Amino acid sequence: MAKTEIGNLAALASEEILYPEVGRCLAMRGAEIFLHSTSEVYSKNLTPKDAAKIARAVENMAYVVSANTAGITNSPIPSASVDGGSKVIDYRGIVLGETGPGESMAAFAEIDLAALRRDRLRPGLNNLLSRQRFELYAQSYSQSHFYPANTMLETEVDRKHFLQTQQATIERLVKLGVIVGE
Repeated sequence: MAKTEIGNLAALASEEILYPEVGRCLAMRGAEIFLHSTSEVYSKNLTPKDAAKIARAVENMAYVVSANTAGITNSPIPSASVDGGSKVIDYRGIVLGETGPGESMAAFAEIDLAALRRDRLRPGLNNLLSRQRFELYAQSYSQSHFYPANTMLETEVDRKHFLQTQQATIERLVKLGVIVGE
């Protein structure tokens, strides 16, 4: 996190927006604006990442500035499929600016840092940061082991590694009864 004149900034890379803990840990350190770089296929429909962007903004009382790539090359994905979808979401979950498909510079909005800070200081139901009891979750996190650590210590890791590791994790979680198999 970087404390700057324009607010406390924190980076959330593409898929990290889907993991609430990443944003929450940054908010616990004082983040006010999440800078989310992404390369996602644009859709007019609500996607999991779009839902997550709104959720991260609301639950952390923070702005989300999500910048999508303006094209992708050397990929089997069509080059213009990731054009569009950049957006600015305020700490209440309101989309302030958003681009549609195609090249654009339209995803911009004013970030009212003073209003955010006032709301973070105001007691009430909407102040989710001040009402959290993080210690309630600590035991569940410390006792749960899903995706294993240090699986890429080998020098040669190929794409199959990720699929195989995830499949092994799923099988273990089914055996433990955490998820239900078919």
